[in-house]
Amino acid sequence: SRARRCPQPRVAFPGRRATVTRALTRATETGAVRLTRRRHRGRGHRRARDGAGDEGSQGKGEGRGQTAVTMGAVGNASPGGGSLLMAVFYGIAYLTAASTIILLNKHVLSVTPFHYPIALASLGVLFGWVASVILVHTGAISLEKHKDITLSSWLKNVLPIGFFTGVTLATGNMAYFYLSLSFLQMAKALSPVALFFVLTITGLDRFHMSVFISVMVIVFGAAVAAYAEVHFTWIGIGLVVTAESFEALKSAAFQFLLANKSFSMWEGMYFVSPASLIFLGIAIYTMELQEMIEEDAWGQMKAHPLIFIACGTLGFAVNYCSLGVIKNAGSLTLKVLAQMKSILIIFAGIAIYSDVVSLQTAMGYATSIVGFGFYNYAKIKAKEEDDKLAAEEGGEKGGEEAGYGSTKK
Repeated sequence: SRARRCPQPRVAFPGRRATVTRALTRATETGAVRLTRRRHRGRGHRRARDGAGDEGSQGKGEGRGQTAVTMGAVGNASPGGGSLLMAVFYGIAYLTAASTIILLNKHVLSVTPFHYPIALASLGVLFGWVASVILVHTGAISLEKHKDITLSSWLKNVLPIGFFTGVTLATGNMAYFYLSLSFLQMAKALSPVALFFVLTITGLDRFHMSVFISVMVIVFGAAVAAYAEVHFTWIGIGLVVTAESFEALKSAAFQFLLANKSFSMWEGMYFVSPASLIFLGIAIYTMELQEMIEEDAWGQMKAHPLIFIACGTLGFAVNYCSLGVIKNAGSLTLKVLAQMKSILIIFAGIAIYSDVVSLQTAMGYATSIVGFGFYNYAKIKAKEEDDKLAAEEGGEKGGEEAGYGSTKK
């Protein structure tokens, strides 16, 4: 009440006047106004913290033959209020494209003479980059908000992301040679595990016991499934773990290096794809090029052009459809669809390639699915706790500023 009666003091400097005025305003504001201000502070903290988004739930390089670019803050996007019809359309399109590219990659690497997984993985990146370059130079896509990305900043911030992406795609496709198609999909359930440890160790996410317990359930289920797997190989498991770990590192790198950036799918392809192609090209040169020349791989591609064109185009089609699902139905829906896709692929592997899935393997995978469900629930609750804590921290900071201003009157 005293603050309301006191006239605004005269001060010599504008900055000083602003401080005193702000202190008087906070002294007289109501509880509701103060709560609103704290919420706004919490939102700002969340935007800075969330950065590049959640795990690779936006396609994640399905089949490892596509671009697999994490698109800024899209990963944590909530439903965009799209129509139910569009949500169903994008959901069906995502399931179709994601399942098709996995089966197509398996067919190319296992049935055709083209046994070059890294080269196959690079096709999706190359096709996506060419498409993004065409759209940029025809004016369909504007890069005005990314003018600050110079060559030096690209080398410093984007090139490491390209390295992580390249390793993810290469090792993910190489795993087709060592694991059955069905078990490969089961092993991909470990992706939340890798993301949890990477984000926690790097300090990009807070440790929550409920999330940790759900991750351990996923690990237990995967271990049970692996123990009973007929075609289990340590090399195959190592490749899957490497792919998922580097996928998590890529997500962390986006948050750490490009925390203030938000890329659309096409913008991400335009900037990140060249970096990925550099490292994929190095891997092809050192591991596959000599054999490709000897076996006339280019002739094989010319003999079956439609298959390789499909491998290239389906890659970024999955990314596009995944963003459509996020926009119209939310990122949680996309995660559920990704699990549905894995189950469909498991049955396809049994039907097409006669994969053997024992009861113990199926029970282990079912346990991982249950753990995945608890993981998403725990992540939602953990985010609510973090948001509440951020709002409280913002309110305490605001109270300190108000107290400082009032003492300087």
